[in-house]
Amino acid sequence: MEIIVDNFKPKITRPFKRKNEYWIKLILSEGEEYIMKFKTPLEAEDAIYGMLDDLQVYGGKVRLKVREGNVIEKIEVIELYKPPAKELVQEYFGG
Repeated sequence: MEIIVDNFKPKITRPFKRKNEYWIKLILSEGEEYIMKFKTPLEAEDAIYGMLDDLQVYGGKVRLKVREGNVIEKIEVIELYKPPAKELVQEYFGG
């Protein structure tokens, strides 16, 4: 099943081992949870500090290919919501 999520800004867990795989959970503010599975911890870390890091910080519009159990098979970033530096500084200092 493919779904498009307009404001995908997940909190991402550290990889944990389950059934000879390394899983990470992507938790959305609405309480939805998705899972990504990897064969090695290095693959999981690469995903966390690669594309997922930008989504966690800025959010974006994504197309997800999801199978049963909310397991993400593929993420395609349609648009990354990267605000100008001025907005980030204002947000950080509460202005």
